Amino acid sequence: MQITLTVPDKKADSFLDVLRHISYVTIQPSDVPSSQPAAQEEEVYEGLKDAIHEVNEAIAGRKQLRTAKEFLAELRGENSERI
Repeated sequence: MQITLTVPDKKADSFLDVLRHISYVTIQPSDVPSSQPAAQEEEVYEGLKDAIHEVNEAIAGRKQLRTAKEFLAELRGENSERI
């Protein structure tokens, strides 16, 4: 049988400790919001790594970066000349 439980974050560690001491209980990670921060952290890390690579390419003269005006226009879905 599989059961899904919701436990407050503050109590999760102690609850898991209790479950770990029960021989017939197995604990499997799930895709619930508590696992999302790790995934988001990984995305942020990858984004920063890519950004640093782009800046290094620009410093080396191999790449031309967009202006802040062009970047904001892209975020808004506008043409940069309209800003």
